[in-house]
Amino acid sequence: MNRSKRRIRCPICSGLHTKRHGFHRLKQGSKNRRRYYCIDCGKTFTPQRQQITEEAVRLYFDTGASYRGVGRHLSIEPKTAYKRIISMGFQSKSPMQVSLELKPRWCGYLCVDGDTITVGRHSECLMIGVDCYSQDIPHAILAEHEDGMNWTHFFLVTKYPIDYPFKGIISDGDPAIQEARQAVLPDVPWQLCVKHFEDNLSRYLRYTFTQKRGYWRETDRLLKAVHNMLYSRSLKKAKKYLSAISIDPGFKKAGLSKVIDNIEEQFPYLVTHHSHPGMPRTNNIGEGVISRLDEKINRADGYMCHDTCWATMKLLITWYRFKRFTDCRKKNKHKNGKSPLELAVVKTSNINWIRFSQRSH
Repeated sequence: MNRSKRRIRCPICSGLHTKRHGFHRLKQGSKNRRRYYCIDCGKTFTPQRQQITEEAVRLYFDTGASYRGVGRHLSIEPKTAYKRIISMGFQSKSPMQVSLELKPRWCGYLCVDGDTITVGRHSECLMIGVDCYSQDIPHAILAEHEDGMNWTHFFLVTKYPIDYPFKGIISDGDPAIQEARQAVLPDVPWQLCVKHFEDNLSRYLRYTFTQKRGYWRETDRLLKAVHNMLYSRSLKKAKKYLSAISIDPGFKKAGLSKVIDNIEEQFPYLVTHHSHPGMPRTNNIGEGVISRLDEKINRADGYMCHDTCWATMKLLITWYRFKRFTDCRKKNKHKNGKSPLELAVVKTSNINWIRFSQRSH
């Protein structure tokens, strides 16, 4: 039985149309190393280069090392470490491509949020969606502006190519998200994050609202009443708290009528979770995932251009999706030892995330 020779993947274009090219001496006194030639891109390479590149990517994301630290560990220049990691990022699959290939099973409740990243001399926004149970990231994009058009594109891709099973959306009160949600997913229940609502209300009353002299106690009492309403255990109790707030004469004397009208207007979106078991009332899951990504983003202290930033984000998100949880507590303690993709019923034990992330040509 004839055995076919194992094809070596090109680390530059990820193609398999390669052949042995000969031997190459790196420097005087060193051993000869066999080089390979890629017919697709016309470049030569050595298999050892691929191993060093994969090790550089693994060190950069797993240990949180800088390019200088990666270079010191692998005995290469920091600039060389940067070029090899970025080259892997340029060839990396996007979060959408990973979702389409692995087809995870999500719970249907999606937290959406944005994260500001410094790119060159301006700021761009990483817009992501996080599945509430698995904490997986079905889709993410890097946009120059966090506006309604980009959020509309985000929801369209999440709904149709990715086919996310929408049961509900949890977000802050960003008008751009509301505009996009109404245009693409008007029938999907929406939960306004109660933590964001409470923080915004407290900030407005303490720093913007013109307080009548002698009525500061009424403002504090209103904030306590709103807190009880937002974190009530049932819809019936939440309605009772809202009714008590609406008819309280002290609040009207303090000039809080317009504030109460706003609370009544937003009330249906603040209590959506009571009618949908499994839907969280806050966007804390999305914020937590962003803070985990920020541990690497903030250390980079900005990126040179959009392309290098997106190349790094693709690798970072893929690393996060394959990384197993180790610090979950309380009711989420059972998730320790599993990655977001594993919680979304994807078998990842035999998948090398670095090699999987590279696009095939």
